[in-house]
Amino acid sequence: MLMRHAKRVPLCFLFALFGLSASLLGQQAPAAQELQWLRPDDNRLQWINVADWEQKTGGLQPVRVPKTWRDKWPPQTAFRALSAAGMALRLRTDSPKIVLRFTFLDAPERVGITPEMAWELSRPPYFDVYRDGKFLTNVPGKVHFYEQDLTLFDASSRNAGESDFTILLPHYYRNAEIAISAIGLEKEARILPPSPDDRPVVLFHGDSITHGHGVTTPRETYAWQACEIANCRSLNLGFGGSAWADTVVAEYIASRTDWDVLVLMLGTNSFGGTAAGKPETLEQYENKYDTFLATVRAQHPNNPILCITPILSHGDIVGAKNRNGDTPQAYRDAIQRVVERRQKTDRNLHFLDGLNLVGNPIDLLPTD
Repeated sequence: MLMRHAKRVPLCFLFALFGLSASLLGQQAPAAQELQWLRPDDNRLQWINVADWEQKTGGLQPVRVPKTWRDKWPPQTAFRALSAAGMALRLRTDSPKIVLRFTFLDAPERVGITPEMAWELSRPPYFDVYRDGKFLTNVPGKVHFYEQDLTLFDASSRNAGESDFTILLPHYYRNAEIAISAIGLEKEARILPPSPDDRPVVLFHGDSITHGHGVTTPRETYAWQACEIANCRSLNLGFGGSAWADTVVAEYIASRTDWDVLVLMLGTNSFGGTAAGKPETLEQYENKYDTFLATVRAQHPNNPILCITPILSHGDIVGAKNRNGDTPQAYRDAIQRVVERRQKTDRNLHFLDGLNLVGNPIDLLPTD
């Protein structure tokens, strides 16, 4: 009797889970003939954090960094630049439906990952929807790599009215490379450029903490949350497993003219060495960080720059040392020395100790 019940409980649980998954993983989109379909590069649409579009099977892929720059970068950094982290679509319409037609691009992390890592990489990819500046809902896409239509907004049962919409794209490492073929609206709907947004633009550059590793939806990343609180616009140049303060990345940031403030959170991955995996002395890193700031400053002499040191890590707690015998705190100290030297002649350079943001071991329970 006990065995029969033991077999039945998991089966019931699986049926319940299947029903829940069916309701969560995407809404059924209306028939294609009921909608007008706009190309993603339609000039009435505005895209945030999209530097370029690249042709892919299934549509156009938005990328955060153009290929001409990615080809100069360390491979890991270039790979992460294909993620849609921080990307968003803005449009103004009276359509009672908004549907996205897209394909997730399969971009395996690496060979030989554990089942736990595979689960982490296959989490549902969420889209976050804002209407007239207020968060409305999040909608998960299906975890597969063929074309799907996803209804992101549906007010068919009531008068939708003309509104500004902001739709954040999935940010996570996998299921965050996306090819978009079209945006579907009701056939008679008006489509206009979104209302002007003159808030200051903050460019965030860092590793997985900036990229958004570990959070569930794109609006939960620290870069987006910070700008919601501070009433600014966010550009996310976080590259998980990367951000070694390479000069070529600083050159790209310096070449851009679309930001007002720069926030840097570097140093965590440099504890393990360079982009090539080679050891790097603390003096070498300190000089590299100084060169990074100098490269940006040469093109943006007056823009505020905030330098944040690494937050608390497992290495701090266990007293870890790298191949050179340096501790995580030594990297914080090196960054602070660079900033304090430069602050003598740079009034718009600012410093924040990451331990003041996350310095309690209990904060390490979630990933990043």
